[in-house]
Amino acid sequence: MIDMEVIEMKKKLRTVVTTDGEIDDINSFIRLLMYANDMEVAGIILTSSMFHYSGNSTKPPYRWTGTTWIPKMIQYYGKVYANLIRHDVDYPTPETLQSVYRIGNISDVGEMSEETEGSNFLAELILDNDTRPLYIQTWGGTNTTARALKTIQERYEHTAQWSEIKAKVEMKVVLYMILEQDSTYRDYIAPNWNLTILSDDMNFGYFSYGWKNLDTARKALFESQWQLKHIVGKGELLEKYALIGDGHYLKGELDSDQFGQESYLIAHPECQRYDFISEGDSPSYFYLLQTALRGYESPSYGGWGGRFKKVHNQTYQNRAYDYNPATSRFEVEYSFVRWIQAIQADFAARAKWCTTDQFHQVNHYPVVSTIEDKSVLAGQTVILNAQAKDLNDLPLVYKWWCYEEVSTYWDFSHVQMIEEKRAFGGMEFVMSIHSDTIEKDWELDMEGIDTSTVKINIPEDAKSGETFHIILEVSNQCDTPLTTYQRIILTVE
Repeated sequence: MIDMEVIEMKKKLRTVVTTDGEIDDINSFIRLLMYANDMEVAGIILTSSMFHYSGNSTKPPYRWTGTTWIPKMIQYYGKVYANLIRHDVDYPTPETLQSVYRIGNISDVGEMSEETEGSNFLAELILDNDTRPLYIQTWGGTNTTARALKTIQERYEHTAQWSEIKAKVEMKVVLYMILEQDSTYRDYIAPNWNLTILSDDMNFGYFSYGWKNLDTARKALFESQWQLKHIVGKGELLEKYALIGDGHYLKGELDSDQFGQESYLIAHPECQRYDFISEGDSPSYFYLLQTALRGYESPSYGGWGGRFKKVHNQTYQNRAYDYNPATSRFEVEYSFVRWIQAIQADFAARAKWCTTDQFHQVNHYPVVSTIEDKSVLAGQTVILNAQAKDLNDLPLVYKWWCYEEVSTYWDFSHVQMIEEKRAFGGMEFVMSIHSDTIEKDWELDMEGIDTSTVKINIPEDAKSGETFHIILEVSNQCDTPLTTYQRIILTVE
């Protein structure tokens, strides 16, 4: 029997979403609402970007989709809320989410000269007495965040409190950036603040408009057949989840980017009706989801939001690379795309939660007891035992593996990487960073990797302080399996 007292409690990370209202932001926001039980959404702030702004007295709006779409989506969330809380009581009420919505700096690209309701609200969250990290997701420009920081600087810079306030802000704020969509990070934030930065300027593309560059198996999880089976018709909230050629029209958007219209299908014969459009901003909160992969402990650990490499001070970029066994290459993008099957299966399962208040009619996560990190000896045989149960009594599948690229026993820093760029929408993006083909000749000796008990043989030449990151995946057997993870770090004495 599992001792429920040793089950790891859900760790909710505190976050603020800043978004500019593109169709892929709207889709990302809909999915975020379905994961609002697994994070603490402290703020939702509308901002601008180089792609979207509301305009002012001298400049007309550009691709501006308005200020009401966020409260409208929360209203649709409210229509499925009664079902969702039957599957997890941690889902916040629609009223709670509405109460933290604010409009920030939206009038122009990079506008940060004026204090706004949104920037002041963000400044208050940064300065409040909650000592937990505040993860600011940047789906649009950084300008509203920059204005909040500028307000704090102007208020305290010439006071005796400044050094204490500045240290508090730099300790607390973590900025997850999807591209740089205006110049305010480069021009103001970086020169004035030593914040922790997670920069996703590439991997997000595989969950965005560049999803067709995925391999065949993963690409199928975004195509129309999958969407029709798992997402279309799954409740009032997902009725607003935009797909290619589904008839939706986004007021304010360019005619060429009206993905839901028949004209778009005609102009793009490579697309099928109900294909995925984009959710380019979703990796910023995938990083926050506590699947027990413990990615929040270090950006280098890896998880659903990707894996990051320190490039300067507290700045981390998605340049950490993992070995892809299908291509026999190290690839930066594989540190993210390796999780896509689990991410999409998880989404499909939650879509079913939206449709019923009957707990046992739909799938839920296996319950897995916590396995603590361990100190080990070189040459030692370590046995790890997983205790797990399924709440619906479904059969369970076990998978143990060593995350070798994160483990410090191996050194892959010498691998030479090559950049591959592709053009999209008039801009050039790095779509792949990979090595030449390399035959794999490293592997941790593990026995019983598909059972509940694994035997791990620590190498004789392992040195003191070196680590092995062991990942346990426990999945239930059904058409939309849910996976519970454990990361166990073995450290050589």
